[in-house]
Amino acid sequence: MPPLPARRAHAAYYLAAVVGALICIVLLYLAAREARAVLARRTEGVHLTGTVAQRRAILPPTPKGKRPSAPKPGSVPVEYTVVTTYQGQPVQVVNEFRHTNVDYAVGSRVPVVYVPSHPKYSRIASTTEQYGHLLQLLGFAVLSGVTAALLWLRRVTTEAVLRTSPSADAAL
Repeated sequence: MPPLPARRAHAAYYLAAVVGALICIVLLYLAAREARAVLARRTEGVHLTGTVAQRRAILPPTPKGKRPSAPKPGSVPVEYTVVTTYQGQPVQVVNEFRHTNVDYAVGSRVPVVYVPSHPKYSRIASTTEQYGHLLQLLGFAVLSGVTAALLWLRRVTTEAVLRTSPSADAAL
């Protein structure tokens, strides 16, 4: 009995590996942008103390006719507006905390890292606020990159097995 022609590896491995690699590239680009902000805070940042002027919970939109449910603590993004002065000029820093239990009361004093050359990079001086976004982006980029690599290797090894083993078709 002549051997059956070898099948090709499933195209889903190839497609999933390419999608994973693209996601990894986009996340690495976003991480590089955030790393630039972290570097600016570390090199040019001025440590100040400010006062929380506003605390606003950002509730998700609810469909019409439905009553909004009470959110769980730490599950609603909270936007803090901190007011301070730098070289006699008033400065306003706005931070949005997502999924955190940090709760600054209006009127409380908080440490701020202010970047005079790029005020949009300024943040409340907490470790989570300064480095959390960067670490999340890098973690997901590594995860998607490893997944893409494993899917690519799976495709390559499947092709090699199907090419070298004529009995693989008989087993399928």
